[in-house]
Amino acid sequence: MKQLTFKSILLFVLIIAVSCESLEEEPIGLISPETIFVSPDEVRLGINGGYSYLNYEGFWGRQLPMTLILRGDMVSIGNMGTRPERIQVDQMNMNASNELVADFWIRGFHIFAAVNYAIEGAQDLNLPEDEINPVIAEGRFLRAFVYFHFVRLFGEIPLVDFAFRDLDGAFTFPQSSEEEIYQSIIDDLEFCKQWLPDEQALRTRPGKGTAAGLLASVYLTIGEWQNAYDEAKFVIDNSGVFRYGLEGDYADLFDPSISSASEEVLFELDMIGNDGPTNPTALGGSNAATDFMAPITGPAGDERFGFGAGWSVAVPSMRVFENWDPRDYRRSVSFDTVVMNGGNIVPFTQWAGIDGLTPRPHIAKQYRAVGQALGQGNPAVQAGINGRDTDLDIPLLRYAQVLLIAAEALNELGGPTAESVGYVNMVRSRARRELDNDPGNDSSFPEDLSTGISKEEFTRLILEERRLELSFEGHRWYDIKRRNLGVEAFGTNGLDPQPLFDPAVDYLLPKFQTDVNLSEGLEQNFGY
Repeated sequence: MKQLTFKSILLFVLIIAVSCESLEEEPIGLISPETIFVSPDEVRLGINGGYSYLNYEGFWGRQLPMTLILRGDMVSIGNMGTRPERIQVDQMNMNASNELVADFWIRGFHIFAAVNYAIEGAQDLNLPEDEINPVIAEGRFLRAFVYFHFVRLFGEIPLVDFAFRDLDGAFTFPQSSEEEIYQSIIDDLEFCKQWLPDEQALRTRPGKGTAAGLLASVYLTIGEWQNAYDEAKFVIDNSGVFRYGLEGDYADLFDPSISSASEEVLFELDMIGNDGPTNPTALGGSNAATDFMAPITGPAGDERFGFGAGWSVAVPSMRVFENWDPRDYRRSVSFDTVVMNGGNIVPFTQWAGIDGLTPRPHIAKQYRAVGQALGQGNPAVQAGINGRDTDLDIPLLRYAQVLLIAAEALNELGGPTAESVGYVNMVRSRARRELDNDPGNDSSFPEDLSTGISKEEFTRLILEERRLELSFEGHRWYDIKRRNLGVEAFGTNGLDPQPLFDPAVDYLLPKFQTDVNLSEGLEQNFGY
Protein backbone atom coordinates (compact mmCIF):
# COMPACT_ATOMS: atom_id res chain seq x y z
CA MET A 1 0.00 0.00 0.00
CA LYS A 2 3.01 2.36 0.17
CA GLN A 3 2.80 3.47 -3.43
CA LEU A 4 -0.97 3.90 -3.20
CA THR A 5 -0.87 5.93 0.01
CA PHE A 6 2.00 8.14 -1.10
CA LYS A 7 0.04 9.08 -4.21
CA SER A 8 -3.06 9.70 -2.12
CA ILE A 9 -1.36 12.16 0.18
CA LEU A 10 0.60 13.82 -2.60
CA LEU A 11 -2.47 14.37 -4.79
CA PHE A 12 -4.46 15.56 -1.81
CA VAL A 13 -1.80 18.10 -0.86
CA LEU A 14 -1.67 19.34 -4.45
CA ILE A 15 -5.43 19.93 -4.39
CA ILE A 16 -5.09 21.95 -1.22
CA ALA A 17 -2.02 23.85 -2.42
CA VAL A 18 -3.85 25.15 -5.48
CA SER A 19 -6.25 27.14 -3.30
CA CYS A 20 -4.32 27.75 -0.07
CA GLU A 21 -1.93 30.62 -0.64
CA SER A 22 -0.71 30.50 2.95
CA LEU A 23 0.63 26.97 2.58
CA GLU A 24 4.42 27.03 2.58
CA GLU A 25 6.36 24.37 0.76
CA GLU A 26 7.46 21.50 2.98
CA PRO A 27 8.92 18.07 2.30
CA ILE A 28 6.08 15.59 1.82
CA GLY A 29 7.04 13.61 4.91
CA LEU A 30 6.72 16.70 7.12
CA ILE A 31 3.32 17.86 5.93
CA SER A 32 0.65 17.22 8.54
CA PRO A 33 -2.97 18.31 8.95
CA GLU A 34 -2.20 21.05 11.46
CA THR A 35 0.15 22.75 8.98
CA ILE A 36 -2.49 22.73 6.21
CA PHE A 37 -5.83 23.53 7.83
CA VAL A 38 -6.22 26.80 9.69
CA SER A 39 -9.96 27.39 9.19
CA PRO A 40 -13.20 25.45 8.58
CA ASP A 41 -13.18 26.71 4.98
CA GLU A 42 -9.85 25.00 4.34
CA VAL A 43 -11.16 21.81 5.94
CA ARG A 44 -14.15 21.91 3.64
CA LEU A 45 -11.82 22.42 0.69
CA GLY A 46 -9.93 19.28 1.66
CA ILE A 47 -13.13 17.28 1.99
CA ASN A 48 -14.30 18.62 -1.37
CA GLY A 49 -11.09 17.22 -2.81
CA GLY A 50 -12.24 13.81 -1.61
CA TYR A 51 -15.68 14.26 -3.17
CA SER A 52 -14.09 15.26 -6.46
CA TYR A 53 -12.54 11.78 -6.73
CA LEU A 54 -16.03 10.23 -6.88
CA ASN A 55 -16.53 11.79 -10.32
CA TYR A 56 -13.19 10.63 -11.66
CA GLU A 57 -13.15 8.20 -14.60
CA GLY A 58 -11.21 5.73 -12.46
CA PHE A 59 -14.01 5.71 -9.90
CA TRP A 60 -17.66 6.48 -10.70
CA GLY A 61 -16.97 7.99 -14.11
CA ARG A 62 -16.55 4.49 -15.55
CA GLN A 63 -14.72 1.74 -13.71
CA LEU A 64 -16.83 1.13 -10.60
CA PRO A 65 -20.35 1.42 -12.12
CA MET A 66 -19.28 -0.63 -15.13
CA THR A 67 -18.02 -3.34 -12.79
CA LEU A 68 -21.27 -3.31 -10.82
CA ILE A 69 -23.63 -3.59 -13.78
CA LEU A 70 -21.54 -6.23 -15.55
CA ARG A 71 -21.38 -8.28 -12.34
CA GLY A 72 -25.16 -8.38 -12.03
CA ASP A 73 -27.62 -10.46 -14.00
CA MET A 74 -29.08 -7.74 -16.24
CA VAL A 75 -26.11 -6.67 -18.36
CA SER A 76 -23.40 -8.52 -20.24
CA ILE A 77 -20.69 -7.66 -22.75
CA GLY A 78 -22.04 -6.63 -26.14
CA ASN A 79 -19.05 -6.01 -28.40
CA MET A 80 -16.65 -8.83 -27.54
CA GLY A 81 -13.77 -6.82 -29.00
CA THR A 82 -13.73 -4.73 -25.83
CA ARG A 83 -10.90 -4.92 -23.28
CA PRO A 84 -10.42 -8.35 -21.63
CA GLU A 85 -10.69 -7.12 -18.02
CA ARG A 86 -14.30 -6.14 -18.71
CA ILE A 87 -15.09 -9.56 -20.12
CA GLN A 88 -13.51 -11.14 -17.03
CA VAL A 89 -15.86 -9.21 -14.74
CA ASP A 90 -18.92 -10.19 -16.77
CA GLN A 91 -18.04 -13.87 -17.17
CA MET A 92 -16.98 -14.48 -13.55
CA ASN A 93 -13.42 -15.16 -14.66
CA MET A 94 -11.44 -12.36 -13.00
CA ASN A 95 -7.75 -12.55 -12.18
CA ALA A 96 -5.99 -10.82 -9.32
CA SER A 97 -4.56 -8.09 -11.57
CA ASN A 98 -7.86 -6.94 -13.10
CA GLU A 99 -7.38 -3.34 -14.22
CA LEU A 100 -10.90 -2.20 -13.37
CA VAL A 101 -10.32 -3.14 -9.75
CA ALA A 102 -6.90 -1.51 -9.79
CA ASP A 103 -8.40 1.81 -10.86
CA PHE A 104 -11.23 2.17 -8.38
CA TRP A 105 -9.34 0.54 -5.50
CA ILE A 106 -6.65 3.21 -5.80
CA ARG A 107 -9.18 6.05 -6.12
CA GLY A 108 -11.01 4.79 -3.05
CA PHE A 109 -7.89 4.99 -0.94
CA HIS A 110 -7.20 8.44 -2.38
CA ILE A 111 -10.59 9.42 -0.95
CA PHE A 112 -9.80 7.93 2.45
CA ALA A 113 -6.48 9.81 2.60
CA ALA A 114 -8.03 13.14 1.67
CA VAL A 115 -10.93 12.78 4.09
CA ASN A 116 -8.84 11.52 7.02
CA TYR A 117 -6.36 14.37 6.69
CA ALA A 118 -9.18 16.90 6.57
CA ILE A 119 -10.95 15.40 9.59
CA GLU A 120 -7.79 15.40 11.70
CA GLY A 121 -7.06 18.95 10.60
CA ALA A 122 -10.58 19.98 11.63
CA GLN A 123 -10.19 18.38 15.04
CA ASP A 124 -6.90 20.22 15.59
CA LEU A 125 -8.68 23.57 15.17
CA ASN A 126 -10.37 23.10 18.58
CA LEU A 127 -13.48 24.96 17.47
CA PRO A 128 -16.96 24.65 19.03
CA GLU A 129 -18.75 21.46 17.99
CA ASP A 130 -21.63 23.22 16.29
CA GLU A 131 -19.16 25.08 14.08
CA ILE A 132 -16.82 22.29 13.00
CA ASN A 133 -18.75 19.03 13.37
CA PRO A 134 -21.08 19.66 10.39
CA VAL A 135 -17.96 19.98 8.22
CA ILE A 136 -16.42 16.84 9.71
CA ALA A 137 -19.71 15.03 9.11
CA GLU A 138 -19.44 15.59 5.35
CA GLY A 139 -16.07 13.88 5.41
CA ARG A 140 -17.28 11.01 7.54
CA PHE A 141 -20.24 10.46 5.20
CA LEU A 142 -17.93 10.18 2.20
CA ARG A 143 -15.68 7.76 4.06
CA ALA A 144 -18.69 5.64 5.04
CA PHE A 145 -20.08 5.71 1.49
CA VAL A 146 -16.86 4.41 -0.07
CA TYR A 147 -16.22 1.83 2.64
CA PHE A 148 -19.79 0.55 2.23
CA HIS A 149 -19.01 -0.21 -1.41
CA PHE A 150 -15.57 -1.65 -0.65
CA VAL A 151 -16.62 -4.01 2.16
CA ARG A 152 -19.33 -5.49 -0.06
CA LEU A 153 -16.95 -5.85 -2.99
CA PHE A 154 -13.76 -6.99 -1.24
CA GLY A 155 -14.72 -8.18 2.23
CA GLU A 156 -11.87 -7.76 4.74
CA ILE A 157 -9.63 -4.79 3.93
CA PRO A 158 -7.59 -2.35 6.04
CA LEU A 159 -9.77 0.09 7.95
CA VAL A 160 -7.95 3.40 7.49
CA ASP A 161 -9.94 5.94 9.48
CA PHE A 162 -7.06 8.14 10.59
CA ALA A 163 -4.41 10.39 9.05
CA PHE A 164 -0.85 9.14 9.20
CA ARG A 165 2.58 10.38 8.19
CA ASP A 166 4.67 7.20 8.43
CA LEU A 167 4.44 5.91 4.86
CA ASP A 168 6.38 2.77 5.72
CA GLY A 169 3.65 1.94 8.21
CA ALA A 170 1.26 1.36 5.34
CA PHE A 171 2.99 -1.98 4.79
CA THR A 172 1.86 -3.20 8.20
CA PHE A 173 -1.81 -2.17 8.28
CA PRO A 174 -3.82 -5.29 9.13
CA GLN A 175 -7.04 -5.97 7.32
CA SER A 176 -10.13 -5.57 9.46
CA SER A 177 -13.04 -7.97 9.68
CA GLU A 178 -16.24 -7.15 7.84
CA GLU A 179 -17.95 -6.68 11.22
CA GLU A 180 -15.38 -4.06 12.23
CA ILE A 181 -15.73 -2.22 8.93
CA TYR A 182 -19.53 -2.20 9.13
CA GLN A 183 -19.37 -0.89 12.69
CA SER A 184 -17.09 1.94 11.55
CA ILE A 185 -19.54 2.77 8.74
CA ILE A 186 -22.42 2.81 11.22
CA ASP A 187 -20.48 5.02 13.65
CA ASP A 188 -19.67 7.48 10.87
CA LEU A 189 -23.28 7.65 9.70
CA GLU A 190 -24.65 8.06 13.22
CA PHE A 191 -22.33 11.04 13.62
CA CYS A 192 -23.61 12.38 10.30
CA LYS A 193 -27.23 12.03 11.37
CA GLN A 194 -26.47 14.16 14.40
CA TRP A 195 -24.52 16.94 12.71
CA LEU A 196 -25.55 17.25 9.08
CA PRO A 197 -28.27 19.79 8.19
CA ASP A 198 -31.90 18.85 7.56
CA GLU A 199 -31.95 20.44 4.11
CA GLN A 200 -29.25 19.92 1.52
CA ALA A 201 -28.09 23.00 -0.34
CA LEU A 202 -26.83 20.61 -3.01
CA ARG A 203 -27.82 16.98 -3.53
CA THR A 204 -24.15 16.26 -4.26
CA ARG A 205 -23.51 16.81 -0.54
CA PRO A 206 -25.23 14.84 2.21
CA GLY A 207 -27.87 15.95 4.64
CA LYS A 208 -29.30 14.28 7.71
CA GLY A 209 -31.73 12.31 5.56
CA THR A 210 -28.94 11.14 3.27
CA ALA A 211 -27.07 9.68 6.22
CA ALA A 212 -30.19 7.93 7.53
CA GLY A 213 -31.04 6.58 4.07
CA LEU A 214 -27.56 5.13 3.61
CA LEU A 215 -27.65 3.76 7.15
CA ALA A 216 -30.92 1.99 6.32
CA SER A 217 -29.21 0.36 3.34
CA VAL A 218 -26.27 -0.70 5.52
CA TYR A 219 -28.56 -2.34 8.06
CA LEU A 220 -30.53 -4.05 5.28
CA THR A 221 -27.29 -5.46 3.89
CA ILE A 222 -26.23 -7.01 7.21
CA GLY A 223 -29.73 -8.28 8.00
CA GLU A 224 -30.49 -6.01 10.97
CA TRP A 225 -34.12 -5.64 9.92
CA GLN A 226 -35.43 -3.54 12.80
CA ASN A 227 -32.64 -1.00 12.46
CA ALA A 228 -33.10 -0.92 8.69
CA TYR A 229 -36.80 -0.21 9.10
CA ASP A 230 -36.21 2.41 11.81
CA GLU A 231 -33.75 4.36 9.67
CA ALA A 232 -35.93 4.16 6.56
CA LYS A 233 -39.00 5.18 8.58
CA PHE A 234 -37.07 8.14 9.98
CA VAL A 235 -36.48 9.35 6.42
CA ILE A 236 -40.10 8.72 5.42
CA ASP A 237 -41.57 10.43 8.49
CA ASN A 238 -39.32 13.46 7.97
CA SER A 239 -39.59 13.59 4.18
CA GLY A 240 -41.31 16.97 4.38
CA VAL A 241 -38.50 18.42 6.47
CA PHE A 242 -35.85 16.92 4.21
CA ARG A 243 -37.80 17.82 1.02
CA TYR A 244 -37.90 14.23 -0.24
CA GLY A 245 -40.54 12.59 -2.40
CA LEU A 246 -40.99 10.49 -5.50
CA GLU A 247 -40.37 12.28 -8.81
CA GLY A 248 -43.62 12.59 -10.75
CA ASP A 249 -42.17 11.32 -14.02
CA TYR A 250 -39.62 8.50 -13.82
CA ALA A 251 -37.85 9.81 -16.92
CA ASP A 252 -37.14 13.16 -15.25
CA LEU A 253 -34.73 11.44 -12.86
CA PHE A 254 -32.33 10.96 -15.77
CA ASP A 255 -32.89 14.18 -17.73
CA PRO A 256 -30.03 16.70 -17.20
CA SER A 257 -31.95 19.45 -18.99
CA ILE A 258 -33.96 19.87 -15.77
CA SER A 259 -31.84 22.35 -13.84
CA SER A 260 -33.10 21.75 -10.31
CA ALA A 261 -32.27 18.57 -8.43
CA SER A 262 -35.10 16.09 -8.03
CA GLU A 263 -36.58 15.80 -4.56
CA GLU A 264 -36.32 12.03 -4.98
CA VAL A 265 -32.52 12.21 -4.91
CA LEU A 266 -30.87 11.85 -1.53
CA PHE A 267 -27.36 11.84 -2.98
CA GLU A 268 -26.03 12.26 -6.52
CA LEU A 269 -22.94 12.94 -8.58
CA ASP A 270 -22.77 16.08 -10.69
CA MET A 271 -20.65 15.44 -13.74
CA ILE A 272 -18.98 18.52 -15.22
CA GLY A 273 -19.53 18.89 -18.95
CA ASN A 274 -16.61 19.96 -21.16
CA ASP A 275 -14.14 18.98 -18.45
CA GLY A 276 -12.56 15.95 -20.08
CA PRO A 277 -11.29 14.84 -23.49
CA THR A 278 -12.56 17.96 -25.25
CA ASN A 279 -10.81 20.20 -22.74
CA PRO A 280 -7.48 18.62 -21.70
CA THR A 281 -6.40 21.75 -19.80
CA ALA A 282 -9.29 21.42 -17.34
CA LEU A 283 -8.47 20.92 -13.66
CA GLY A 284 -7.42 17.33 -13.01
CA GLY A 285 -6.45 16.40 -16.55
CA SER A 286 -8.29 14.61 -19.29
CA ASN A 287 -10.31 12.21 -17.15
CA ALA A 288 -11.48 14.38 -14.26
CA ALA A 289 -15.26 14.52 -13.77
CA THR A 290 -15.92 12.69 -17.02
CA ASP A 291 -18.81 10.31 -17.55
CA PHE A 292 -17.64 7.46 -19.74
CA MET A 293 -20.72 5.41 -18.87
CA ALA A 294 -22.70 7.13 -21.63
CA PRO A 295 -20.57 5.71 -24.48
CA ILE A 296 -19.93 2.45 -22.57
CA THR A 297 -23.68 1.78 -22.61
CA GLY A 298 -24.56 3.60 -25.86
CA PRO A 299 -25.18 1.81 -29.16
CA ALA A 300 -22.39 1.75 -31.73
CA GLY A 301 -23.23 3.18 -35.14
CA ASP A 302 -25.83 5.58 -33.72
CA GLU A 303 -26.06 8.97 -35.47
CA ARG A 304 -28.94 10.49 -33.48
CA PHE A 305 -27.16 12.97 -31.29
CA GLY A 306 -24.33 14.41 -33.32
CA PHE A 307 -21.45 13.66 -30.96
CA GLY A 308 -20.47 10.21 -32.22
CA ALA A 309 -21.78 6.77 -31.45
CA GLY A 310 -21.54 4.66 -28.32
CA TRP A 311 -19.40 1.55 -27.93
CA SER A 312 -21.93 -1.25 -27.24
CA VAL A 313 -19.85 -2.57 -24.33
CA ALA A 314 -22.33 -3.02 -21.44
CA VAL A 315 -25.58 -4.21 -23.02
CA PRO A 316 -28.67 -5.71 -21.35
CA SER A 317 -29.22 -9.39 -21.97
CA MET A 318 -32.08 -10.17 -24.33
CA ARG A 319 -33.94 -11.99 -21.57
CA VAL A 320 -34.01 -8.82 -19.45
CA PHE A 321 -35.80 -6.93 -22.21
CA GLU A 322 -38.14 -9.78 -23.13
CA ASN A 323 -39.15 -10.46 -19.52
CA TRP A 324 -39.92 -6.82 -18.74
CA ASP A 325 -43.61 -6.21 -19.32
CA PRO A 326 -43.98 -3.50 -22.00
CA ARG A 327 -46.86 -1.96 -20.07
CA ASP A 328 -44.35 -0.84 -17.41
CA TYR A 329 -43.44 2.78 -18.23
CA ARG A 330 -39.95 2.29 -16.76
CA ARG A 331 -39.12 -0.11 -19.58
CA SER A 332 -39.42 2.62 -22.20
CA VAL A 333 -37.26 4.94 -20.08
CA SER A 334 -34.59 2.32 -19.44
CA PHE A 335 -34.05 0.93 -22.98
CA ASP A 336 -33.07 2.29 -26.37
CA THR A 337 -34.53 0.11 -29.13
CA VAL A 338 -33.70 2.22 -32.21
CA VAL A 339 -30.67 3.99 -33.66
CA MET A 340 -30.19 6.32 -36.59
CA ASN A 341 -27.75 4.85 -39.10
CA GLY A 342 -27.17 6.05 -42.63
CA GLY A 343 -29.81 8.68 -41.99
CA ASN A 344 -32.47 6.05 -41.26
CA ILE A 345 -34.15 5.01 -38.03
CA VAL A 346 -33.32 1.33 -37.53
CA PRO A 347 -34.99 -0.94 -34.88
CA PHE A 348 -32.81 -3.29 -32.86
CA THR A 349 -34.16 -6.31 -34.75
CA GLN A 350 -32.22 -5.03 -37.80
CA TRP A 351 -28.96 -4.02 -36.09
CA ALA A 352 -26.98 -7.15 -37.01
CA GLY A 353 -25.52 -5.55 -40.14
CA ILE A 354 -24.26 -2.38 -38.45
CA ASP A 355 -20.55 -2.58 -37.65
CA GLY A 356 -19.82 -2.88 -33.92
CA LEU A 357 -23.47 -2.66 -32.87
CA THR A 358 -24.79 -5.46 -30.68
CA PRO A 359 -28.31 -6.38 -31.85
CA ARG A 360 -29.98 -6.05 -28.46
CA PRO A 361 -31.78 -3.09 -26.83
CA HIS A 362 -29.28 -0.85 -25.05
CA ILE A 363 -29.35 1.06 -21.76
CA ALA A 364 -30.93 4.49 -22.27
CA LYS A 365 -30.68 6.07 -18.83
CA GLN A 366 -27.44 7.91 -19.59
CA TYR A 367 -26.81 7.84 -23.32
CA ARG A 368 -30.26 8.98 -24.44
CA ALA A 369 -30.39 11.75 -21.86
CA VAL A 370 -27.14 13.19 -23.18
CA GLY A 371 -28.83 13.70 -26.54
CA GLN A 372 -31.97 15.20 -25.07
CA ALA A 373 -30.11 17.69 -22.92
CA LEU A 374 -27.33 18.68 -25.28
CA GLY A 375 -29.03 18.37 -28.63
CA GLN A 376 -29.11 22.08 -29.35
CA GLY A 377 -26.18 23.98 -30.80
CA ASN A 378 -23.07 21.83 -31.03
CA PRO A 379 -23.53 18.78 -28.79
CA ALA A 380 -20.13 17.39 -29.76
CA VAL A 381 -18.49 20.35 -28.01
CA GLN A 382 -20.79 20.20 -24.99
CA ALA A 383 -20.84 16.45 -24.48
CA GLY A 384 -17.43 15.47 -25.79
CA ILE A 385 -16.61 12.75 -28.26
CA ASN A 386 -19.11 9.86 -28.00
CA GLY A 387 -20.92 11.71 -25.21
CA ARG A 388 -18.18 10.93 -22.70
CA ASP A 389 -18.07 14.42 -21.17
CA THR A 390 -21.66 14.97 -20.08
CA ASP A 391 -23.40 17.26 -17.64
CA LEU A 392 -25.43 14.40 -16.19
CA ASP A 393 -26.46 14.23 -12.55
CA ILE A 394 -26.21 10.57 -11.53
CA PRO A 395 -28.44 9.49 -8.61
CA LEU A 396 -26.67 7.21 -6.14
CA LEU A 397 -29.37 7.09 -3.44
CA ARG A 398 -33.08 7.71 -4.08
CA TYR A 399 -36.25 8.01 -2.03
CA ALA A 400 -37.72 5.04 -3.94
CA GLN A 401 -34.92 2.92 -2.45
CA VAL A 402 -35.84 4.08 1.05
CA LEU A 403 -39.46 3.03 0.50
CA LEU A 404 -38.41 -0.40 -0.73
CA ILE A 405 -35.94 -0.82 2.16
CA ALA A 406 -38.74 -0.10 4.63
CA ALA A 407 -40.99 -2.62 2.88
CA GLU A 408 -38.36 -5.36 2.82
CA ALA A 409 -37.35 -4.86 6.44
CA LEU A 410 -40.96 -4.83 7.65
CA ASN A 411 -41.68 -8.00 5.72
CA GLU A 412 -38.75 -9.74 7.40
CA LEU A 413 -40.03 -8.64 10.78
CA GLY A 414 -43.58 -9.92 10.36
CA GLY A 415 -44.64 -10.59 6.80
CA PRO A 416 -46.72 -8.36 4.51
CA THR A 417 -48.64 -5.57 6.22
CA ALA A 418 -50.70 -2.70 4.91
CA GLU A 419 -47.75 -0.40 5.59
CA SER A 420 -45.09 -2.50 3.85
CA VAL A 421 -47.30 -3.27 0.86
CA GLY A 422 -48.22 0.40 0.64
CA TYR A 423 -44.57 1.42 0.22
CA VAL A 424 -44.16 -0.94 -2.74
CA ASN A 425 -47.40 0.29 -4.27
CA MET A 426 -46.18 3.88 -4.06
CA VAL A 427 -43.22 2.94 -6.26
CA ARG A 428 -45.29 0.80 -8.63
CA SER A 429 -47.91 3.51 -9.15
CA ARG A 430 -45.42 5.74 -10.96
CA ALA A 431 -44.69 2.95 -13.43
CA ARG A 432 -48.30 2.99 -14.69
CA ARG A 433 -47.94 5.95 -16.99
CA GLU A 434 -48.96 5.21 -20.56
CA LEU A 435 -46.20 5.33 -23.14
CA ASP A 436 -47.66 8.48 -24.69
CA ASN A 437 -46.49 10.24 -21.50
CA ASP A 438 -49.92 11.77 -20.91
CA PRO A 439 -50.04 12.41 -17.12
CA GLY A 440 -53.81 12.07 -17.15
CA ASN A 441 -53.84 8.77 -18.99
CA ASP A 442 -52.61 6.11 -16.60
CA SER A 443 -52.61 2.39 -17.25
CA SER A 444 -53.56 -0.23 -14.69
CA PHE A 445 -50.19 -2.01 -14.80
CA PRO A 446 -48.33 -2.76 -12.62
CA GLU A 447 -51.32 -3.30 -10.39
CA ASP A 448 -51.31 -2.71 -6.64
CA LEU A 449 -50.20 -5.58 -4.45
CA SER A 450 -52.35 -6.81 -1.58
CA THR A 451 -51.50 -8.17 1.85
CA GLY A 452 -52.91 -11.57 0.95
CA ILE A 453 -49.59 -13.04 -0.12
CA SER A 454 -46.94 -15.01 1.72
CA LYS A 455 -43.83 -13.54 3.25
CA GLU A 456 -41.68 -15.45 0.77
CA GLU A 457 -43.65 -14.22 -2.24
CA PHE A 458 -43.55 -10.63 -0.98
CA THR A 459 -39.77 -10.88 -0.60
CA ARG A 460 -39.54 -12.05 -4.21
CA LEU A 461 -41.76 -9.21 -5.40
CA ILE A 462 -39.77 -6.58 -3.50
CA LEU A 463 -36.49 -7.79 -4.96
CA GLU A 464 -38.08 -7.80 -8.42
CA GLU A 465 -39.33 -4.26 -7.85
CA ARG A 466 -35.84 -3.18 -6.86
CA ARG A 467 -34.42 -4.85 -9.98
CA LEU A 468 -36.75 -2.90 -12.28
CA GLU A 469 -36.93 0.40 -10.43
CA LEU A 470 -33.14 0.63 -9.95
CA SER A 471 -32.21 -1.01 -13.24
CA PHE A 472 -28.70 -0.32 -14.52
CA GLU A 473 -27.91 1.97 -11.56
CA GLY A 474 -25.41 -0.35 -9.86
CA HIS A 475 -27.58 -1.94 -7.15
CA ARG A 476 -28.57 -5.31 -8.58
CA TRP A 477 -25.24 -7.05 -7.88
CA TYR A 478 -25.45 -6.10 -4.22
CA ASP A 479 -28.96 -7.56 -3.98
CA ILE A 480 -27.76 -10.82 -5.55
CA LYS A 481 -24.88 -10.99 -3.09
CA ARG A 482 -26.77 -10.12 0.11
CA ARG A 483 -29.61 -12.52 -0.73
CA ASN A 484 -27.26 -15.27 -1.96
CA LEU A 485 -29.04 -15.45 -5.31
CA GLY A 486 -26.02 -16.12 -7.53
CA VAL A 487 -26.69 -19.76 -8.36
CA GLU A 488 -30.26 -18.93 -9.39
CA ALA A 489 -29.44 -15.65 -11.13
CA PHE A 490 -26.59 -17.04 -13.23
CA GLY A 491 -27.99 -20.51 -13.83
CA THR A 492 -29.37 -21.84 -17.08
CA ASN A 493 -32.81 -20.32 -16.46
CA GLY A 494 -31.47 -16.98 -15.20
CA LEU A 495 -31.60 -13.66 -17.02
CA ASP A 496 -27.86 -13.75 -17.71
CA PRO A 497 -26.49 -17.32 -17.50
CA GLN A 498 -22.85 -17.42 -16.43
CA PRO A 499 -21.65 -21.04 -16.18
CA LEU A 500 -18.39 -20.07 -14.48
CA PHE A 501 -20.11 -18.50 -11.45
CA ASP A 502 -18.74 -20.06 -8.26
CA PRO A 503 -20.41 -18.93 -5.01
CA ALA A 504 -17.29 -19.88 -3.06
CA VAL A 505 -15.27 -17.31 -5.04
CA ASP A 506 -17.33 -14.84 -7.00
CA TYR A 507 -19.27 -13.02 -4.29
CA LEU A 508 -16.02 -11.10 -3.64
CA LEU A 509 -13.73 -9.39 -6.13
CA PRO A 510 -9.95 -9.74 -6.03
CA LYS A 511 -8.12 -7.11 -4.03
CA PHE A 512 -5.55 -4.94 -5.80
CA GLN A 513 -2.71 -7.42 -6.22
CA THR A 514 0.08 -4.84 -6.12
CA ASP A 515 -0.98 -3.83 -2.62
CA VAL A 516 -1.36 -7.46 -1.57
CA ASN A 517 2.25 -8.05 -2.64
CA LEU A 518 3.54 -5.00 -0.77
CA SER A 519 1.58 -5.33 2.44
CA GLU A 520 2.24 -7.70 5.31
CA GLY A 521 -1.34 -7.39 6.53
CA LEU A 522 -3.37 -7.71 3.32
CA GLU A 523 -4.48 -11.14 2.10
CA GLN A 524 -5.90 -11.91 -1.32
CA ASN A 525 -9.45 -13.22 -1.44
CA PHE A 526 -10.00 -16.95 -1.92
CA GLY A 527 -9.85 -18.19 -5.48
CA TYR A 528 -7.67 -15.42 -6.96
